Parts: sequence; C-alpha cells; structure tokens
Amino acid sequence: MSDTQQLWNDYAACWSAEPADRVAALGAVAAHEVAYRDPGTEVAGLTELAAYMAGFAAAFPGHRFRIDEVLEHHDRSLARWTQLDAHGTAASTGISAARHHEDGSLADITGFFLPA
Repeated sequence: MSDTQQLWNDYAACWSAEPADRVAALGAVAAHEVAYRDPGTEVAGLTELAAYMAGFAAAFPGHRFRIDEVLEHHDRSLARWTQLDAHGTAASTGISAARHHEDGSLADITGFFLPA
C-alpha cells in the first residue's frame, strides 16, 4: 500500500472517529489550515472540518468510509470512496480530490458525490 493510500485510509477513518479523538486524528493527516468543500459545505481549518465530520457522524450513525482506489502525481491525489452503513452495505459513492501540503498532508480537499 502506498503512503498516499494509507493517508487517505487514515483520513477516511476520521469521519467515524470518536469525538474526543477526531481533531488529533485529523491533525495527523491534514494541514492545520486544511480547506474542505463538498456540494453542501465549505470549511477551513482542522476544528471546522472536525465539527463538520461530527455532524456527519450524528446524521449517519455507524457509517464509515472505505477508500477503494487512490491515484496520485506531483502534489495531488484522487480517492474513490464508498460510504458504508452500519451493516457494511454501500450507502453512497464518490470521489475526493486533494492538493497536498509540502509535508505530504492533505491541504485542500474537494469531495464529489456520484449519482446512484
């Protein structure tokens, strides 16, 4: 597994992390000034992104993300993912693209939801 694949796996785990651990887990994979956007939101910084993730966890109890494929070059990567419900059944799919910070962490993330 590539370092970038592991980075995306660790980032995906942040979405279902315990609330007390989420900011620290996110800080291990994302730049402090990380920018995040998807069709429903745009946030900046670890604290705002962690709060958005907490809202997701509350709205979708027991759900988690699985990273299915990662493509990378230069300071960019693209991750294809599946949102799994509490029973492990696919609930949705999407793609997230990121620009990486010079230290390799995720610096600017954009998520796209694929049609069902």
